[in-house]
Amino acid sequence: MKAGKVLLLVFGVLVLLIAAVLIVSGGALLGVNNALTDREGFYTTNAVRLEKDSYAIVTEPINTDLRMGLIWDWSNLTTIKVECSGNDLAKQIFVGLVGESDLKAYLNDVEYDDIANWLTLSRADYRHHLGNSEPATPASETFWVESAHGAGTQTLEWEVKTGSYSLVLMNDDGTAGIDVSVALGMKVPLVAGIATGFVIAGPVLLIIGVIMVYLAARRPRTP
Repeated sequence: MKAGKVLLLVFGVLVLLIAAVLIVSGGALLGVNNALTDREGFYTTNAVRLEKDSYAIVTEPINTDLRMGLIWDWSNLTTIKVECSGNDLAKQIFVGLVGESDLKAYLNDVEYDDIANWLTLSRADYRHHLGNSEPATPASETFWVESAHGAGTQTLEWEVKTGSYSLVLMNDDGTAGIDVSVALGMKVPLVAGIATGFVIAGPVLLIIGVIMVYLAARRPRTP
């Protein structure tokens, strides 16, 4: 076998191996993604009950920097969903997302509780903040990045952007005594996109690899 055909055979086998890896990993990733997400494509946690006597339950600010230097801006690649339902049927609820500076101004001298982060609500570690003032009705404020309020289950969805933000849970009328159940969800369309790309690219490379191996192994016709 000539050197050119040997190289063609080697590269053909490598292409076949890559195709097999793409097909298997892409199929597995699609299967896992479909099994773990809801019908809207969100990875969702179980609902957790949060109950405090203060005016608000707040997550500590989470800083998101998705710009990756000055080359790419990865904003809007992830969507956060918050499903919140009140356990006290006599009260309507409010859930909002707010920037750090606006939150400090809104809850200045207001009694509230904050928790360490967004994703460990089932192990929430509260820190109580004292205050002597009553907050304004949350729905009357205009600084919310996203918000939802009313009776029954309220759903907030937010396409993650660079900044520093907190999640705020309150009664819709701004009164004290919070009793809600909260479930968090996250949607990353890039995962399904990568898996689909693998599943499409795999068979294409498989065909190319088969052709390369066939051409390398084919014997020339005898005159």
